[in-house]
Amino acid sequence: MKSSRLLAAVLEPRLFVRAFQRRSPFTSFIDKLAWDAVDRPHYGYCLHQAAVQARALGVGSITAIELGVAGGNGLVTLEELAADVTGATGVGIEVIGFDAAGGMPAPVDYRDLPYVWQPGFFEMDVERLRARLRSARLVLGDVRETVPRFVAAGGFSPIGFISFDLDYHSSTAASFPLLDVQPELRLPRLFCYFDDVIGDDWELHSSFTGELAAIAEYNDGHQSRKLAPINGLSHKRRIAASWNDQVYVSHDFAHPLYERHVHPSLWKLDLAAAN
Repeated sequence: MKSSRLLAAVLEPRLFVRAFQRRSPFTSFIDKLAWDAVDRPHYGYCLHQAAVQARALGVGSITAIELGVAGGNGLVTLEELAADVTGATGVGIEVIGFDAAGGMPAPVDYRDLPYVWQPGFFEMDVERLRARLRSARLVLGDVRETVPRFVAAGGFSPIGFISFDLDYHSSTAASFPLLDVQPELRLPRLFCYFDDVIGDDWELHSSFTGELAAIAEYNDGHQSRKLAPINGLSHKRRIAASWNDQVYVSHDFAHPLYERHVHPSLWKLDLAAAN
């Protein structure tokens, strides 16, 4: 394993730089993020970009949601990254995880890809996970019930990032009301990560099943709100990665803040003045 990593670093020097940045105590969080030198860099990228947007819009805090928590490693990392992003931008981040707790439910139809996913997969040890969390909130139960209740209750900071890892088409579609909450409860451009749009060779994801089908149906059903990948994201990153193709943005063209100018200089100057 070590020899294969060494060979990869020799063949691709940027991988060596990433490894160095990851271990260096002198590298800032923003520099680590630029090199994917953090755990779950897709979470870090989306959180940071959402916070940058919020800062430029004058929004002091945002909500980050993980749909499909399972063992909880992702939620723990999301907590840690949220603290780093807050330190870098000054924007507070509330972290919330949604999960059925008892594992995946039964598939509804072929669009849930039952040849890939099965009932009971990814069961959560709730108490063990709670002991690992510092501030993140768990919302347990079927998303068909918990998401509508969460949306109806309101009272949360504008949603800036959602990680969709519910696997099924039906569960993913059932969670999409989070994209349609009142404008004051979400950023005009809401960052989304879809975990199951690539997968292994045998999974054969397509726009007719799974998360991709849910995305296509959402776009067909909304005129002024659209889910779209970030065009050319892999070309903007120092190290291209598969997650670059899994990041989408929920654009709300009718959002009251959609047209407000958000050049990074706005929030950087503001942050410098505050310090």
